[in-house]
Amino acid sequence: MVRVVLINFDGGDVTLRCIDALRATEYPRDRLQIVVVDNASVDGLVWVLREQYPDVTLIESDVNEGFARGCNLALRDLDGIDYVALVNNDAIVSPDWLQPLLDGFDGPRVGAVCPKLLLNVTAHAVMVQPERLTTLPDGRAVGVRVQQLIVDGVDRTSAARFDERFWSDDRARENDHDGAWSKGLASVWWPVESPDSVEHVELFVATTEPSTAQVGPAGALAPMALSSDAVSVECTLDRTVRIVNSAGGALYAGWFGGDRGFMEPDLGQYDQPQEVFAWCGGAVLLSTAYLREVGIFDPSYFLYYEDFDLSWRGRSAGWTYRYEPRSVVFHEHAYSSKAGSSFFSFWVDRNRRLTLVKNAPAKVAARAAVGAAVSLTRDLAYHAYTQMRRKRPPSPRVVKRRLLDFWSFASALPAAIRERRRLSRARVVSHRDIAAWTVHK
Repeated sequence: MVRVVLINFDGGDVTLRCIDALRATEYPRDRLQIVVVDNASVDGLVWVLREQYPDVTLIESDVNEGFARGCNLALRDLDGIDYVALVNNDAIVSPDWLQPLLDGFDGPRVGAVCPKLLLNVTAHAVMVQPERLTTLPDGRAVGVRVQQLIVDGVDRTSAARFDERFWSDDRARENDHDGAWSKGLASVWWPVESPDSVEHVELFVATTEPSTAQVGPAGALAPMALSSDAVSVECTLDRTVRIVNSAGGALYAGWFGGDRGFMEPDLGQYDQPQEVFAWCGGAVLLSTAYLREVGIFDPSYFLYYEDFDLSWRGRSAGWTYRYEPRSVVFHEHAYSSKAGSSFFSFWVDRNRRLTLVKNAPAKVAARAAVGAAVSLTRDLAYHAYTQMRRKRPPSPRVVKRRLLDFWSFASALPAAIRERRRLSRARVVSHRDIAAWTVHK
């Protein structure tokens, strides 16, 4: 018996599209239960479900509980349920998505199996692979700089997207005003309207010093002589690609959680099933035995990092997770929260720190907690300095917002410390073994 849980917050037609895809799942209908948790929406979906979807179980919340607490409303009573699937309301499942995930539970301690999650976008992509890396004055090892994108004679630089094999840290945001630097093999892509699109592309690329790099569409990279002056590389693209959202979760250097393959063109590099460190809550199938032992989502998280926290808790307790690429789900990434927004950034930073306080080695946990206060002090000082240069007083609105953000973390800290003590007593996998899963982007 499989229960599928999705959360609706003013998703409207997007949520209905997800439900319709779930109802088309190739699986016995008497063993598939679809549960929609409505987070105090005003989109009228509740009435549509009541009148037109009698086979869908509806849970109504009077307030917006976010993803974590919203899911928990559907996870508290699991009597008679063998597996729980979490599917974002902005996702679209393939009809055959479920059985490969069920097949992935090939051992008693497999707690979750996750599909290949692809962005619901069709794109053209160009790959860059430097001959060697060089070091910038700010300490970054870089390969190729992508400076400008011209498509069919039109500047499309603003539409270019870079996978996570390009630099995107604070140093990049501060210094890279004339393009994006790759770390090695990487891809730049942009959405196209049709899978049959053919485009003539001119990409301007450079390196720090004269060297050779491979540049071009996947499967047709060609050596190019590059220098610090941008060189034009021209090609015609007639093959579109899909973009990876998640191929399972990973623990990245610096104790960050993230999705394997995020923003990379799907070129077959994630076509093999394997064990992964964590799972992504955008689409996953969970064993109820795992949930009963490890618990459900931390209700203080609202959204973001709740899946990574629960994954880590299970890892420490001896559970494992599988990635199964035969199952494919398409996803509108951050449809509700908008990636890059202040709302998105706040919850990601807050919940990452709480996850480290609860699960990471003591020194890492302490740095995460103290770092919140350091970040607050730095941000307020920088704001005061910039306002002083403008001959203005600090903005009460900005100061209040930043203090409230810090209080949201600080008020959750005591409970996180208590949870850390509980989890430490139940731990069967050492911090060293957890750290061994660390990978670099």
